[in-house]
Amino acid sequence: MQKLTSIELIAKVSGESREQVRRYIRLTYLIPELLKIVDDTIIHDKRTYLTLGITTAVELSYLTKDEQKLLFASIEYEDLTPNRDQAIRIRKLSQKHKLDFNSLEKILDEKKGNQNDKITFNKEKIEDVLPQELLKRDKRYIEQYIIDAIKFYSNKMH
Repeated sequence: MQKLTSIELIAKVSGESREQVRRYIRLTYLIPELLKIVDDTIIHDKRTYLTLGITTAVELSYLTKDEQKLLFASIEYEDLTPNRDQAIRIRKLSQKHKLDFNSLEKILDEKKGNQNDKITFNKEKIEDVLPQELLKRDKRYIEQYIIDAIKFYSNKMH
């Protein structure tokens, strides 16, 4: 009788493939902020949240913790997540010790097929004019508040 490895046993019990179990285990190497994006991708509407698929996240799990923090800061700044191809290139830069903010920005700024152009603003300038209680809310709520304010202003002008 052949003895099952722990991964094979978990795969058998869970109904997942061995490779999928390996992916799940690899996700434990992600910093919590990146793991939350993966969780949100699975749980929430993909059209209103940043998304990060499992295979893409596995590629990013090989980055050092500091590189992952830098990546997360870039994701927040750009409001973009890498696709799998970009994640592979990010991992290769990491392996060559050439991953920095500029290289991440260049990769994340590449236009992907399913992306729309985005308008960005200086966060500090926007925060200076928003109500303080609003700043404690999720950025998507803040975005909706700004859209509503623009609509209100447009209606007053016409």
